[in-house]
Amino acid sequence: MDELELVGLHDDGEHVVLTGPDGERFKLRIDETLRAAVRRDRPRLELLRAEGGTALPPREIQARIRAGGTAEEVAESGGIAVELVRRYEGPVLAEREFVAGQARASRVGREKDSPQLGELVLDRLAARGVDPDTVSWDSYRAGSDPWTVVVHFVVGSEERQARWAFDHAARSLDALEDEARWLSETQLADEPIPRRHLAAVRDVVFDVRAGELDGPVLTPHELDEPEPDEEPQEDPTHALLDELNGKRGVRQEIELDPAEEEFEGFGPQHAFDFGEGQLFGAHPAHSDPESATDARVLTLPSAASPEQPAYTQPALDEAALDEIEDEPADDVPADEDPAAQDDASPEAAPETQRPRSRKGRASVPSWDEIVFGARRD
Repeated sequence: MDELELVGLHDDGEHVVLTGPDGERFKLRIDETLRAAVRRDRPRLELLRAEGGTALPPREIQARIRAGGTAEEVAESGGIAVELVRRYEGPVLAEREFVAGQARASRVGREKDSPQLGELVLDRLAARGVDPDTVSWDSYRAGSDPWTVVVHFVVGSEERQARWAFDHAARSLDALEDEARWLSETQLADEPIPRRHLAAVRDVVFDVRAGELDGPVLTPHELDEPEPDEEPQEDPTHALLDELNGKRGVRQEIELDPAEEEFEGFGPQHAFDFGEGQLFGAHPAHSDPESATDARVLTLPSAASPEQPAYTQPALDEAALDEIEDEPADDVPADEDPAAQDDASPEAAPETQRPRSRKGRASVPSWDEIVFGARRD
């Protein structure tokens, strides 16, 4: 091997000039490897040598290991030695183990006493006859996707797995397949299902291959149970509710009792009822003198004199009282009914009447005089 001597720095500043024994000159590029060699940084030199001999940088190797690949798979896909991959897989494998442990310690449910995922999975796998020593946990993450936690176990002679999506920040788990759902779910479904189905799930071990069949898998209880032939009887409560809903908003007619009589009043005022619809003291609509048969005008005595005391008008008999009750409430004036003045009874006292307060109208005796008669001394 020929030895070269350093001449100096090249004019471009990125190379150094070397010369050989025969005086031939060489140009060497200044790079990171040359700088590490000058500083005698052996770890740095080994790293640079490894990077120069492979197409996969260490960061890409670790990303593939984090995504779930093994050292052999990464070495084969990248065309590099397995020893080189194992040199960078240590930190990533520790990270995957840590995330899997966090997922196993997470509680399934919102209650404080909810079981942990690891304990719940072991209990349900033990019901299927799985050896706990064959159960292994792992996790992986592809790029920026959430972490996926997986458990491997052996049923009989077949190796199976169950996967969950794990949110490391929220410590929440979501089953990604039926196997994981059977191992971890503790809550009932939202839709109501018969109770016998719940009992069948606890008695029969879940089988992934059976769940992938096209038709539903029937339990022994369901196979022996015949289908009911009779239709369920209608609940009378529903019929009553339908009838009440049909009558809602419809007004019902009220039937009046014909036996009810109209109220006729109390007390003595019933004896002086002069007819329905006629008010006391009301003037008739029209005066018909031709139809009058016996109109009698009653006069009151004049002011009391020393010779004759007041209330000297003779008492009225019952016949005259009946005639007065048959007359209209208002007296007929003398000038409007001349026939009544001609037919006036001669028994009436021709006494001088009192000055009338109202012109053209006769004085009307009081009710006490009409009912009880004139006062006598």
